[in-house]
Amino acid sequence: MSFSKSVNNNLDRGPDSGPLSQTDHRETADNYNGELFRRGVYRVSVCRDGIQWLFQRQRSQFPAGGAAWDTLGYCVSKSGLTRLVRAHIGFDIPELDGLPEHLQRRCRDE
Repeated sequence: MSFSKSVNNNLDRGPDSGPLSQTDHRETADNYNGELFRRGVYRVSVCRDGIQWLFQRQRSQFPAGGAAWDTLGYCVSKSGLTRLVRAHIGFDIPELDGLPEHLQRRCRDE
């Protein structure tokens, strides 16, 4: 039995045979470049200005536009984000443990 992935020589497709896509700068896009992690229909992202975390829920997918994301809240502290997550999904998610206590603003040139 082998667990290795087959090598795909088609440059339009990834190793899992899905199409390759570029990231998007729009916070509501399914492939938003500021996304940190997903948990089911929820995700945590950094806003496009790099000043706050976004807690988002995925809308239903539509054939023409794909899935979009609605922002449920904005936070600059991990404790605020944790409270927001608990209020919406009822439990903590372990990915939050890896975040700093406060989001440090990025410079535009980074």
